[in-house]
Amino acid sequence: MGRKKKTPLLKRLFPYSPFLRILFVIVVMSTVYIAGYSMYHFYEIKVQESRLTEEKKHLLEMQEALQEKKKDLEDPSVIEKKAREDLGLVKEREIPYIK
Repeated sequence: MGRKKKTPLLKRLFPYSPFLRILFVIVVMSTVYIAGYSMYHFYEIKVQESRLTEEKKHLLEMQEALQEKKKDLEDPSVIEKKAREDLGLVKEREIPYIK
């Protein structure tokens, strides 16, 4: 009982044309290359997206802190306190105290 030798897949698909076999291999290799490159590009975009999300979160926290600071600086009592402490200003008819 002899085993029948199987013919290769490409010879079964394209029995009379070696050109079509080569063309088929080139198309398959190109498809694999394009799919691999697309997956790599997709991965890079995902990494960039996560980095930008973190940066956005940080910037929103910073914006919130600056808005709080701005709100505080709009209060006249805070402005007066800063003027007295940082600049040493005094009101009219007040005796300045030097530390």
